Amino acid sequence: MQRQGRGGEVSVAQIYERTTTGDVPAVDDDPGVIALDPALVLPRRVAWWADREPGRPFLQDVTGRSLTYGQAWELALRWATWLTDLGLQRGDRFVTMIPASADAVLLWLAASVVGVVEVPVNPDLRGQFLAHVLADSTARLALVRPEFEDVITADGSGMPVVTIERADPRPAACEPAAPAGFPAVTDRACVIYTSGTTGPAKGVVLCWAQLTANIGRIPRSWLGGDDAVYCPHPMFHVTGRSPVVVMADVGGRVVLRERFSASAFLSDVRAFGCTSTTVQSGLVLATPEQADDAENPLRVAYTSHNAALARRFGARFGVHVIDAYGSTEVGFPLLLRWPPQRGGRWCGRLRRGYQARVIDPDGKEAADGASGELLIRPPSRPLVMLEYLHQPDATAAAFDGEWYRTGDAVIRHADGEFEFVDRLRDTIRRLGENISASAVESVVAADPEVAECAVLGVPDPVAGHEVLLAVVPFDRAAFDPAALYARLVSQLPRYALPEYVVVCADLPQTPTNKVRKTGLVDLLDLGSAWRPPSRRPRRTDREIPGARGRG
Repeated sequence: MQRQGRGGEVSVAQIYERTTTGDVPAVDDDPGVIALDPALVLPRRVAWWADREPGRPFLQDVTGRSLTYGQAWELALRWATWLTDLGLQRGDRFVTMIPASADAVLLWLAASVVGVVEVPVNPDLRGQFLAHVLADSTARLALVRPEFEDVITADGSGMPVVTIERADPRPAACEPAAPAGFPAVTDRACVIYTSGTTGPAKGVVLCWAQLTANIGRIPRSWLGGDDAVYCPHPMFHVTGRSPVVVMADVGGRVVLRERFSASAFLSDVRAFGCTSTTVQSGLVLATPEQADDAENPLRVAYTSHNAALARRFGARFGVHVIDAYGSTEVGFPLLLRWPPQRGGRWCGRLRRGYQARVIDPDGKEAADGASGELLIRPPSRPLVMLEYLHQPDATAAAFDGEWYRTGDAVIRHADGEFEFVDRLRDTIRRLGENISASAVESVVAADPEVAECAVLGVPDPVAGHEVLLAVVPFDRAAFDPAALYARLVSQLPRYALPEYVVVCADLPQTPTNKVRKTGLVDLLDLGSAWRPPSRRPRRTDREIPGARGRG
């Protein structure tokens, strides 16, 4: 297989050879240079293509809408006028609930023209989770799809809400704005809220430089103007925004689907000629295998952090699989350009310019092969978050001088590879979402029928982890797990709802009267757990790694 990139024809064999060593030329991936280049800031780059090749395809919704670079930039200027007409002024923040679509990209570009800052919010948030984000953002108004209007208004915050219909004629009817200039690399690009793994969700303020640093994660010579990235990922995640930046670098296309669908994945990729994507590999691998699965245009795909699943995905669909370690706060300092043939959860090697430390609980350097917390120093300060919005103390606590504290335990090996061990904070990662166990526990504990509870993650071959709720009710005989679940539906994000509810007489305690979570999952009889009827068929506890049960 051959493909055309900046460096001429590149064969799959050559890609494999280069990625085995983890070495690529500086022109392919040098975040410290690329991220600080004003010409590569997204709005300026889109305008550059619009001026030189206005008819070049840029944005495509799988529903049929298609925009060239010229059309997209002109519409972004019209949307900018509309934002001003709504009363937004430079420096203001506004909330959005717009799924992955051309409209979502236009709104982001328009905000950069006006100098206002978008705060994309997960429409699955409910109750105190949503109320906190809306209040903390201090946004002037919310721009949402009509189906999400009630989500905002039901919160009771009083935030003004403006709905944006699909193919809404109002922004396009405005006169194009005359931009005063393009944003600088250190200007605020958006605020992405964390999942609240260490308490209430924090607003991560990202500048354009950090987002531009996504260029090079797939080496730049592997991509060209004929490439297209498939993006069915939400815009309230960096995963939904980074493909736009990467494709604008080379003049490629972004194919957008509002919500990921495992069953539609391959047909979308084929229909739109997509050559790269980030994929929830476990979900796609769970679809029925077909003899022609490898007959597709994909060349490169980010997959899960499970090396075995990555190899299976690559073999089944004939694609070169890669991965990246990172977070909203620190970007992606580690890249895995070749799935290792050994076991473990590998997160790759440092990108050019990044430095890493692995420290033990005493703050001393951990030896190669020993587990410790990962600290990252970027090539330049703007390549990590500017701050946590309104939280100077939390911002200061996230850094040790110039080093960002990831809160993740890793092992650095002598060959320069890093292996992921665990998150040091109390969090569960399910289908790419970080779920704060303590935040879910606070909601459950407020239920009038619950005396005590604990939230745990149990390994799952598809989701990564599923949420297990162990609950001690005040009246065990009268307690109904289904009724509790029904109450939680209106209070928790959908991704945080428990997959297992185990009713207990008591929970083990620490000397300080806290629930002892260590080893707790081994004490629970997951085979008899209540599960929501809409979920996947029940698996026995014997099928759940680490779960032994008490029967």
